[in-house]
Amino acid sequence: MLCAVLFILLPCLALGVLIISRDAWHMLDVSKIVDTEQSTRVFDSDGNEISCLFATENRIDIEIQTLPEYIKNAFIAAEDARFYTHRGFDIIRIFGAALNDLKAQAYVEGASTITQQLIKLSHLSSEKELTRKLDEAILAYQLEKIYDKDEILELYLNYVYFGNGCYGIEAAARTYFGVQAKDLSLAQAALLAGVLKAPTRYAPHLRPDASIGRRGVILELMAEYGFISEAEAKTAQAEPLVLAENVKNNRRGYYIDLALTQACELLDIEMIELLTGGYRIETMMDSNIQSICEAAFANDQYFPEYNGESAQGAIVIVDSSTGGVCALLGGRDNDIALAYNRAVEIRRQPGSAIKPILVYAPALENGYTAATMLLDEQTDFGDYTPKNASGRYSGWVTMREAVTKSLNIPAVSVFSELSPAVCKSFASRLGISFHSLDTRLALALGGFTYGVSPYQLAGAYAAISSGGVYNEPYVIASISDSEGNELYRHQSNAVRVMQKGNAFILTSMLTSVVESGTAQSLSALNIQLAAKTGTVGDSTGNRDIWLASYNPDYAAVIWMGYDDSSGGRQLPADSGGGTYPAEVMKEIFTNIYIGRVAPVFSVPDDVISVRLDKHTLSHSYQAVLASDLTPTESSVYEYFLKGTEPVIETSYWAVPKPPEDLRLQKTNEGVSLTFTPQSPYFEYRLYREDSSGYAVLLQTFTNNVMPCTYTDDTSGMSGVYYYYVVPSHPELTIDGIPVVGEASQRVSVWLYYLPYSFGT
Repeated sequence: MLCAVLFILLPCLALGVLIISRDAWHMLDVSKIVDTEQSTRVFDSDGNEISCLFATENRIDIEIQTLPEYIKNAFIAAEDARFYTHRGFDIIRIFGAALNDLKAQAYVEGASTITQQLIKLSHLSSEKELTRKLDEAILAYQLEKIYDKDEILELYLNYVYFGNGCYGIEAAARTYFGVQAKDLSLAQAALLAGVLKAPTRYAPHLRPDASIGRRGVILELMAEYGFISEAEAKTAQAEPLVLAENVKNNRRGYYIDLALTQACELLDIEMIELLTGGYRIETMMDSNIQSICEAAFANDQYFPEYNGESAQGAIVIVDSSTGGVCALLGGRDNDIALAYNRAVEIRRQPGSAIKPILVYAPALENGYTAATMLLDEQTDFGDYTPKNASGRYSGWVTMREAVTKSLNIPAVSVFSELSPAVCKSFASRLGISFHSLDTRLALALGGFTYGVSPYQLAGAYAAISSGGVYNEPYVIASISDSEGNELYRHQSNAVRVMQKGNAFILTSMLTSVVESGTAQSLSALNIQLAAKTGTVGDSTGNRDIWLASYNPDYAAVIWMGYDDSSGGRQLPADSGGGTYPAEVMKEIFTNIYIGRVAPVFSVPDDVISVRLDKHTLSHSYQAVLASDLTPTESSVYEYFLKGTEPVIETSYWAVPKPPEDLRLQKTNEGVSLTFTPQSPYFEYRLYREDSSGYAVLLQTFTNNVMPCTYTDDTSGMSGVYYYYVVPSHPELTIDGIPVVGEASQRVSVWLYYLPYSFGT
């Protein structure tokens, strides 16, 4: 009897001594479980997840209380039916497994509980040795003294590997089924629970039939343990296996890479830390607009070619009211991670696309108006003699015409008059940067030392679109850590850089560019847009073509060109901002406003619309008010900042006044008459009338600014004669009848004739 007792006690005593002596009592490090790599998630402006990024392990932690009971029970049935009753290790399973191992004379069963599995995966090797199993049990027991059962199950579900690069149930649910873990169906939960036994054998994307078979086993176990009914098990088993074909949260590209780069800068961390820290990055991306841009950039017909090589491009679209970047592409190869981002990294000469920002906006702020007359003729500005791209010159034009036609000479003239320093100071407030060498007048035409980026230029145009308020463009709205603590939130840095009225007037001039100027191809859209083109090149071809366009919602800038000009790469000579980029812009704005009405620009309170006399503008080169008699076809409306509008009315469209100084003098030839015209525009008819009232038109005077003189040969004439002048308007009619003014005061002369040689 004693021997039997000793036979039982001695092994138990030895086992106890062995357990007490194990180093495992000092090995537990919960940080190995809780401080795991977690995927970083990126969200768009609507809160939709657009990308899930990771370094080596795709893991997204979830909280156990978010999961339905059937999901938790699927894993308990599959791995540890007595999970809620044991203390970390299951004696019944251990003895059962040991008996089976003795029969097989090998380690065939592990007998590990969920807690033990978590310990094994985080602390120990996978070798099946008795000492390792003891360490596993010891650490499991310790872990259960620290955490309750639900906490351990949560740690387990967030830690285990499901194959296909997925760590944790959330990553697995998203990758395999395209849903969040909380939305898994019973069949999907049972399938994932079955994968854990051997991911390479049961992963549904590798071996779907085996995965479905294993799912059936789990469902039967759930029914056997009373977690679900037999009917529920059969229904779930009949559910077809449907895997996610294109998981949305694997999206990558220029926008997301820029967000990641900026997040590292904002948090002052390395990229590897960002990708493993479980951060939540909320961006300003509008997923719909981003997709529209990607589709347009994928269309080869929108991009010119050189020897079969398509040009590159970049686009930035900014929310005008906030400065948030709605969409961004730094090239046409959008799937390459951390690729060269032309939207933010290139510096190219912008050509005429810079004129509104660097020349005409500061001009309006310094007293110019849209009706200010500018001279477009070949001009030598010291050592700089710019030319118009067409080689033709328009003479005197309004600022609006100069902007619409993208004339170079007026732009340089204004830039010179204001001074480069004043203009650069203004543009700098709109986010445009300059090199110290950028001091020449060529800067007015985009002649930068290095240039600008589409990102900078889009931000500048957004300031005009917003009514003169500059918001520095930004991609990231907020960043939170894996615990939900907010680490960063964008703070508005809005600053008024331009009077609201002047911003509208500049916008109005840029809508003329669309209506009748270099961006006229955009006028086919049923959307009100303002735009400015830019082209940089020479007679052999173009290097860079730009288009900036905006409405009250968005400001967009497109650049096209080649990364370098090696091998003679050039854009076609007939390409420009109004060609290929305009086609892309039309496609984008058309699709943005499908199903909704595009906004229009509204006239602010500090702006007034004035009817001007077109004739005086084109002949006297000054802006004056139209009169009541000014014909509609000779009127033009222009916007002015209140207080800057003209107050003088046209003197052309009026009933002409007669001269006030008609003078008569006898000469040897007869009678000399002189008068001063009231206006060079009117016609003046000089009449002679005899005493019987018969009048003769002597001469019609036109286009005279100097006194008019006429000598009337009166030889052979006798009697009293009267002379007077009648003014008339060469163009003005009322009810189809030419307008004639009152006759001048009459001057008279008495003449007599002798038929002899005594003379008159």
